[in-house]
Amino acid sequence: MIGAGTVLSKGGAQLADKSGIVRLDPDGIRGQVTFNHKNHESRINPDPNAIFKTKRGASCSGCHHTVDKVSGIVQLWKCSACHKGGGDPANPKGHDFDEQWSKTAFHRLCIECHQASAKGPLKCDECHASQASQMGAN
Repeated sequence: MIGAGTVLSKGGAQLADKSGIVRLDPDGIRGQVTFNHKNHESRINPDPNAIFKTKRGASCSGCHHTVDKVSGIVQLWKCSACHKGGGDPANPKGHDFDEQWSKTAFHRLCIECHQASAKGPLKCDECHASQASQMGAN
């Protein structure tokens, strides 16, 4: 059984810390993003035109949107299992055939949901911690 705070990857389960925090982009230029997975588990993008629409009670599929082609069951891979770095030929393509690499996928999914729900961060420094703050400097 998969419990709250569990983030799956193609290699198996990766547990977030006890608070449900997942650390994204730890080596990024703008700084690490801390994502509260537990806090988002039951949320649904209210935008009726959302790319990955989901139903109440199945909120995982709003972000973890890959589906097994045979069974139709949502696969709960972590984002980086499919969305790699820029220029990787394995990256999925969007509806406009644009590359959906990790940065594009995160920004589009997160920001569009935050805009539609009028909740959550919209600007870079509202998600990305500065390198100085990550090192403990003020």
